[in-house]
Amino acid sequence: MVIKVENLEELKQQLIKKQLVLYGMGTIGMTIAQWLDQQEISYVFADRKALEKQPSVDKTVITPETVICSYKDANIIIATNVYFEEIKALLLKNGFSETQILSYALFVPQNIVWADLEDTINWELMRPSVELFSNWLDDEDCSVADYGAGQMYLKAFLKPNVSYYPVDYIKRFEETIICDLNSGIFPNLEVDVAVFNGVLEFLTTSEELLLYSCARAKRKVILSYMTVDRFPNSEARRTSGYVSDLSEKQIIAILGRCGFSLTQKQPDPLDSTDTIYLFEKTQVS
Repeated sequence: MVIKVENLEELKQQLIKKQLVLYGMGTIGMTIAQWLDQQEISYVFADRKALEKQPSVDKTVITPETVICSYKDANIIIATNVYFEEIKALLLKNGFSETQILSYALFVPQNIVWADLEDTINWELMRPSVELFSNWLDDEDCSVADYGAGQMYLKAFLKPNVSYYPVDYIKRFEETIICDLNSGIFPNLEVDVAVFNGVLEFLTTSEELLLYSCARAKRKVILSYMTVDRFPNSEARRTSGYVSDLSEKQIIAILGRCGFSLTQKQPDPLDSTDTIYLFEKTQVS
């Protein structure tokens, strides 16, 4: 997440007028917390897993119930894009005013793109997702195209005899295949498995890329995607840098056109709102 505040002094004055509660301790919440600390603005966290998360921070962490009972006069920053509307509705129902409820969107620029997020990504958090991807590979999967390869974590989980083709928009490693996937011109990679981890949402060409690459995948397609079924708020999606808005039904239909069927799906270990899908070729040539 990128912090970029318009009217800085005006916002700071608003935030120090009352007690301040930062509701949410995910990536957005912790990034806003860092900014608040830099501005020397006092706050407490609120999170439904308050007891679990208290040891990880030096600020007080309260429960949503405590917010409602004991912080009636506080300003509340809702620091989650996925659950924003749900939390806002809860606060309004319990007597908080619109003016007390502040959005995470106050802290982020409009029209954000992946390049804006590049320097803020904690790549290590992606390892559990990549390991899940690798668990769906077998001995017959001898070549893998990794679209949006990032730090190439997947390579470490592959057997030495597996051919690995990392695709990214910048050359992070010597073997990186440079390709701007938003250009609509894709690498011609004939492989057993095509992998898309945390990349499709950021592409205006997501459907085209899936059709192109899956037509060249012989056995499997493994992908993660934050569908509009799970995260429907279009404004929040744009704030997250998402420019692709596919439903699960649409993804299944796209892969079906290339002869793939959905055989497994699991919540992403990084974010349970996200889903990881395994598609397998109905008839392997």
